[in-house]
Amino acid sequence: MATCNCLLLLFIFVAILESLLFAVIYAGWSSYVYILIDYGFYIDLCETNKLSSNITGNNSVSLMLSNLPNIPDNNTAISEQNFSTSSLQNTTIHRHSCKEQQEHLHLLYSISMVPIFLLSLCWGPLIYKFGVTGPKLLSIIIICSGCLFLGFVNPDMPLLIVPGIVCVGVGGICLMTINLKISSLLTIGSGLYIAILSGAYDSSVITFRIIKVFHDYGVPYRYPFIGFVILHIIVAGSSLLLHRKFDIKSTDEQKSETIVKINSNNTGMFLEKEKGLDGSFERTYNENSEIDTVQNGPSLKDSLCCLPTISFLFIMVVFMLNFLYYIGTINSRLQNAVPDQVSYFTNVLSYIMFSGVVTAFLPGIMAESQRKLFKDRKVIKQRALLPNILPLTTVSLLGIVLHILSFFTSETTLYIEFVVITVFRSFLFSSAMLFVVSTYPLKHTNVIFPLGLCTGGIFSLSQYAIFLWYNQSTNAQYQVKIFMILLLVTSLVHPLILFVTAKDACQKKDTKSKTCVPARE
Repeated sequence: MATCNCLLLLFIFVAILESLLFAVIYAGWSSYVYILIDYGFYIDLCETNKLSSNITGNNSVSLMLSNLPNIPDNNTAISEQNFSTSSLQNTTIHRHSCKEQQEHLHLLYSISMVPIFLLSLCWGPLIYKFGVTGPKLLSIIIICSGCLFLGFVNPDMPLLIVPGIVCVGVGGICLMTINLKISSLLTIGSGLYIAILSGAYDSSVITFRIIKVFHDYGVPYRYPFIGFVILHIIVAGSSLLLHRKFDIKSTDEQKSETIVKINSNNTGMFLEKEKGLDGSFERTYNENSEIDTVQNGPSLKDSLCCLPTISFLFIMVVFMLNFLYYIGTINSRLQNAVPDQVSYFTNVLSYIMFSGVVTAFLPGIMAESQRKLFKDRKVIKQRALLPNILPLTTVSLLGIVLHILSFFTSETTLYIEFVVITVFRSFLFSSAMLFVVSTYPLKHTNVIFPLGLCTGGIFSLSQYAIFLWYNQSTNAQYQVKIFMILLLVTSLVHPLILFVTAKDACQKKDTKSKTCVPARE
């Protein structure tokens, strides 16, 4: 028992570490785009950069560097990174005034978001059908490929940014989906685990931040990316071995097959087999309740077509659009608000968002307190839906506060904004995960959670149109902020639907509904 508990703790630690470093790498876009601008990506779009044009002679900086003679003296040697940074010191002018360069880089970021979440739909069926091993290996290959794309991109091949961001994003969502299943192994504290896991996702900005630190010290960014590829193989390989030890998917399939056989002929023999299945990770099931769950539980169609699911997909669109829009435009906003301190505030944002590991405890504590508050309700829907109302409402309110703060352009409000966006993101993914895990059967979470991310990602392409709208004029900036606030107000409809659904279930004494009933009570 002690060995099993130690392995489970190790499993949880590795899952959190893996999520921390590789799950949502693209969230650190503000640090990465800073590096891209330093290297002169799309510098030819900037009409104001006369000096850079004269220096390069209409050639890219990388081509000019390749023609420089090698200088053996270490004291006078100029590395590619150092020269790039020094010769492009006037790129500060770009960050101040070149909207075309910013818009083009933001377009690449926006385009990357759609295939990330569209392809994420594939992970649910793959995990559901083949288990963890195959999809896990595939995600390792995809993330490593994405890191290499991002590491070897250069101003002559800027479009490599898109497959790079797509690969690390798609592979990261597989990590999110697989690691979310670990909560089913925990008899207590599953809500807290999900919150901490979500905090690790929040803090994935640290990956690009580390790369930016190396960039600031003159190390070409390709070398940190190669280092992260090696680190990912080690961490993800360890995680895969532990997943095989606690083979959640295969065990659930065995249980389902066992229950079906119980209902046919060999009841006694398979009851004993059912009792022995949980020994590997110490879970107990009541045979009668499992049979009732399989026979009377909701089908995938029931789970997808219920009103709470539809409203959940809508709020994921609203929340993801707000979050991705903020991350994609923060560099441009910093250039307008604090043009001389863009690098400093980019670093501050990364460090504060890294604290998402800590702020993730807030939604976790709130979720656990709500569960305790409603655990004695006799109606299943009330126990499943009511604990999610307060966390989801908090997400909407935090988003509204964030956009209200954006009306005040000062250094002080920027610090407050960074704290609010960190807490907003912690509540966003924690509340979404907790809603899915507590409301649907375990086998449906592989489909519904990626579907929510996919729906939000598809509509996130509209962030580029909003970005263009924002850059039109000062009045347009106010219009965009008001539009975002109104959009977040509409997201309050989802907690209202949960409350009405739970109330109707209580009035109808709906204790065994086939729609949105959790299989794990």
